[in-house]
Amino acid sequence: MENKELNMDEKVQVINLAPWNVGFNNSTVPGASSFAPKAKLRLKREEIIYQVGAGNKLLAGLDDEGSHATLYIDDPATRVYLGFDSEDGKRKQNVISDEKVMKWFELKTQTAFEKNIRENVVTMAEKSFVLEAIRRLKLDSYEKITFCKEYCKFRLF
Repeated sequence: MENKELNMDEKVQVINLAPWNVGFNNSTVPGASSFAPKAKLRLKREEIIYQVGAGNKLLAGLDDEGSHATLYIDDPATRVYLGFDSEDGKRKQNVISDEKVMKWFELKTQTAFEKNIRENVVTMAEKSFVLEAIRRLKLDSYEKITFCKEYCKFRLF
C-alpha cells in the first residue's frame, strides 16, 4: 500500500464468525452495532478503528492484533492500517476458515492435528465454527472428530 490516506467515512464489511448474536455500543456515531449469527454488516472504518483502539475484543481479538477475533474485518486496507496484516502479505491475521479446517484434517498424524487445533482454535466462536465446518464440509475421520467434540465442548450440529 502506498502512503495513501484511508477514507475514515468509508463503510467496510465486517463478518460475524460466531453462530450467535454479538454487538457493541458505537463510539463515533450514535447507537449500537448488532450482528446476527454469521451476519455481514458494513461499518464506518472510523468506528472499526476506534473500537480496536479501545480494546474491543470482538474486533481486536485476544491479542489486540486481530487474532481470534469474533468479528472479521473484511477489508485488507483496514487490516493493514490496524497492523493485523502486513503490506507485503507475509503477516496475516489469524482467522479461522473452512480452508484451514480442511488442511488440519489432511494432516497425517493425530498429534499434529491436535497441536494445530489447540494452537489455532481458542475462542468459543472458533470452537463452534470448527464443529459446524466438520458437518458442512462432510469431513470424515473418527479420531479427529472425536477429539474436536471433546476439545470444543459443543455438540456436533
